[in-house]
Amino acid sequence: MAKVTTPGPPARKATKRGVKDSTKDVTRDVADQLPVAESAEQARFRRAQEIVNGFDLPPRIKLFVVEYTKDMNGTQAAIRAGYSAKTAQEQSSQHLSKLMVKQAVDAVVNDRIEQGIFDGDMVISRWVEISQANPNSLTQYRRVNCRYCWGEGHRYQFTPAEMEDAKQALDDSNAKRALDELPELEWDNKGGLGFVGNRDPHPECPECWGEGVGRPFFTDTRKLGRESLPLYAGVKQTKEGLEIQMHNQTDALDKLARHFGLYKDKLADAVEKSYTREALEERFAGAMQRAQERQRQVDEERGTVVNG
Repeated sequence: MAKVTTPGPPARKATKRGVKDSTKDVTRDVADQLPVAESAEQARFRRAQEIVNGFDLPPRIKLFVVEYTKDMNGTQAAIRAGYSAKTAQEQSSQHLSKLMVKQAVDAVVNDRIEQGIFDGDMVISRWVEISQANPNSLTQYRRVNCRYCWGEGHRYQFTPAEMEDAKQALDDSNAKRALDELPELEWDNKGGLGFVGNRDPHPECPECWGEGVGRPFFTDTRKLGRESLPLYAGVKQTKEGLEIQMHNQTDALDKLARHFGLYKDKLADAVEKSYTREALEERFAGAMQRAQERQRQVDEERGTVVNG
């Protein structure tokens, strides 16, 4: 049986006072409810939002990360995120120096690479950053002073807590000796107070011969700078202790060389002998110059130009 509907009252016309036509509002509401096909750009934006929302960042910084992953332009990303044009470059530099922001950017970029959605310049820029990063700014092997380097007369030097513990131990020992009617032991100040663990060795120390003692040192990863952050890949707990993981710089250079066609396979070498040693060196230098120029452009866009 066909369903019969009765028409409703006619729509009211707009009055001279500016009352809107209700039929227009109904039409607009229906249009808003119609499904709209999502573009590829909108899909990437939505996916980036989903990933960044998993990080404990303020809302505006989350938006900055999403905008930054569009074109890797820090200044423009800051402007699109709501910062003023005057402070955009400064805000961009501050955000990109934070570890969690870097991790959020990496998460979005890695997701796009896995899906085959990435920008060639962005990938090349990342390879250049990794290849030029300074490992020594992330982890070091340091030679520092021994306990005898700077003590008085090159004798053992205390920290304040150590001296307090040593004096307490002496008092406890003398208390026991008194019960046994033994003579009291005198306090030996040795090299005195003032030991600082990260001080340089004394060049004339008779105990370590000016060599000091070797110790590994790891930079606080919350404070990594522009020269080390691209290299950092996380921390791993092993049986021997903590292990700082780094991206492979040789692998990054290899990828750059392959991208710029610096390698020639054996078949090509057998067929074509036109490249002399000088020509190959010139080609390599030109390729690296182009890569560095592209990196400088990216640094200027991000507002993170490094002198030298």
